[in-house]
Amino acid sequence: MAKNRILSEKTAADIDRRVAKVLDGLGNPEPPLELSDVRQLLRLDRQFYTAADAGAVRETVSRIKVATVQIYERPKLLLEAIRKMSLKALYLPDQRRILLDGNEPKLKHRWNEGHEIGHSLLPWHHDVMLGDDGFTLSHDCHDQIETEANYAA
Repeated sequence: MAKNRILSEKTAADIDRRVAKVLDGLGNPEPPLELSDVRQLLRLDRQFYTAADAGAVRETVSRIKVATVQIYERPKLLLEAIRKMSLKALYLPDQRRILLDGNEPKLKHRWNEGHEIGHSLLPWHHDVMLGDDGFTLSHDCHDQIETEANYAA
């Protein structure tokens, strides 16, 4: 479980600038922010998956398989990761796609989507999005990127 962290002033300011740029691009709308507008501006795709019907995950694995050696060697890696780590949402930077667990309560969809949009805004997150399994990414680094995505959301 990720622990709460305090972001450095520099990191918080960098995230604030990136979020402000998105808000400016949307004309600084009044809350609540329409995440569909954010997705359109950032050219992000959103799909839902469920453990019972992993069609979106299978389609994503198929597309990644062509471009990614790691997925090519283990075609079920993404589905395994979702099940093993009980992921409720994830961001796939190479496809600019957000996957949300459709079994989650609808009230959680907005937070999960905002969190994944946060990952999409932070370019230093892109290289670690499919490798944070405890072996390839330290727990400390995982906690840090999750805190940053939460802050952006």
